[in-house]
Amino acid sequence: MLLTASREVFSFDDFRTPVQVYGVHSSRSKSKDAEFVSIIRPEHQAIYLAPSLSAFPNALVLAADQTVYVAPPNGRHFRAARRVCGGKDVSIDVANEISRQEAEIVTGLAARNSLSTFDLSLLERPAAAALPDRGPKLSDLPGYRPARAWAADLGQDIEDWRDGGLDWSAVDKGFLLAGPPGTGKTLFATALANELGFDLISTSVGDWQGKKDGHLGNLLRAMSESFADAGSRKGAVLFVDELDSLGDRSRMREDHAYYEGNVINRFLELVTQLFQQEGAILIGATNHPQLIDPAVLRSGRLETHVYLDLPDDVERSEILSYHLDRILSPQDLRLLTDKLTLATASDLEKLARKAKRTARARKGSITTGDVQASLPAQLPLPESVLHRICVHEMGHALMVMSSGVADVIDIRVESHMVEGTPIQDGGRVRYEMHNAALPTEKDLLAKIRIFLGGTAAEDVVFGVRSIGAGGSEGSDLDQATRLAYRFVGSYGLGKSLRYQVDASKVDNRFVPSAELRQEVDAILAREYRAAKELMAKEKARLLRLSAELVVDRKMRIEKS
Repeated sequence: MLLTASREVFSFDDFRTPVQVYGVHSSRSKSKDAEFVSIIRPEHQAIYLAPSLSAFPNALVLAADQTVYVAPPNGRHFRAARRVCGGKDVSIDVANEISRQEAEIVTGLAARNSLSTFDLSLLERPAAAALPDRGPKLSDLPGYRPARAWAADLGQDIEDWRDGGLDWSAVDKGFLLAGPPGTGKTLFATALANELGFDLISTSVGDWQGKKDGHLGNLLRAMSESFADAGSRKGAVLFVDELDSLGDRSRMREDHAYYEGNVINRFLELVTQLFQQEGAILIGATNHPQLIDPAVLRSGRLETHVYLDLPDDVERSEILSYHLDRILSPQDLRLLTDKLTLATASDLEKLARKAKRTARARKGSITTGDVQASLPAQLPLPESVLHRICVHEMGHALMVMSSGVADVIDIRVESHMVEGTPIQDGGRVRYEMHNAALPTEKDLLAKIRIFLGGTAAEDVVFGVRSIGAGGSEGSDLDQATRLAYRFVGSYGLGKSLRYQVDASKVDNRFVPSAELRQEVDAILAREYRAAKELMAKEKARLLRLSAELVVDRKMRIEKS
């Protein structure tokens, strides 16, 4: 089989051991189904061979008494094969170099009589073949600051592995990219693959679910094919989007447990098998990392987690400049991009396309005027609305100051709203809590009051509250409510020490008991009264600082 590159199907009579090869078939071989039925006989032993475990039917994997992973050949194996074939011996260095090649090359050189005049420079280094232009490398792209350190470490490890100085088992192979939509997770995976000189295999849980009728067997087969494809190449990044769609076994409904349990279990098996294949990297992406089964994210699987947030002020100008082919520098664009505080990387790419179209229409080179004309329409906020926003944000800031949980507070408000955008950020207060790593009961209650401070300030100043504190996930009321549920149900800081729910499971799918809701309602009401009492006591200061914020649009308050 070594000399024929596994192209022939081998079987022996009833007194010998039947052997079957999966994954590569000659024109004379029978179908897989026929081979599978004919080879399994309870009174005889059967041995199956394949490039990867994913190439076998799942029924065969389950029926196997033992599964053996055969590592790729090394130089010692190559020298032994040459001795079997009657060829002249070679040095271990030459043998090691040859053994890193594709199977067909190793087989052919094993059968060659003499290698004394063979030019090793004719060999291609594994996973380093020239690739067609598939887009930019990671080093060409701006942004992605949180991910660059580990991407650089990975690149160095891959280089050392290619040079033979690092065993593949020492390379980090599993990564999770998390963050809101539009932050460039797919582009990052593509650029990383190009940087490493690896092939990109891009798929998603939705792709697997969409195969044929979505039957469990079809989904598992599609999943296995993606992993088998990645494992068969000596250099591939398997990118799996929508990873949270796999589910979490601790959250499953009873009537979904069989389906979802099989999907997650098969995924975990495939990850383990993939990481045994040299040159295979797995990157998962999600907008909701808290919905992923913890077993997927543990050490040895997708163990490195990177959160990609919205680009900051510097990154926004760099990203837009890149998509404008660097005709305009980041410095030229800062006055424009500083106003786009909620823009994602995808939004900036869309803006660049529109600005280029504007320049083409007037048959000229792109200018900042083209970018200005391509910005989404912004409508100025009425003075009364702007004043209310400033009061709201200053209410948060005063609660931070009175609680003593931070030394520096930054406040920013917007003077315009983007036309056609239903949910917008009118302002924001940023601070870093002292005890963020291990907050106390006092710290958490202070944080609830801070979340409620904005709407309490509106109540005190205007006598009526707006909808600005709620209405969407991530709003003040949403965060205050979830923190209160964790306070009582996860951390044991309420009336009872009883643990009821994992803190990460308190999300929009969490259904609390009536008792838990009642206690949380009491906490929110109590802390809102405390916040409102403080706003009333500090009303003069609240009005003064809010008036300054209306004029300046941003403010920094530091503890004296």
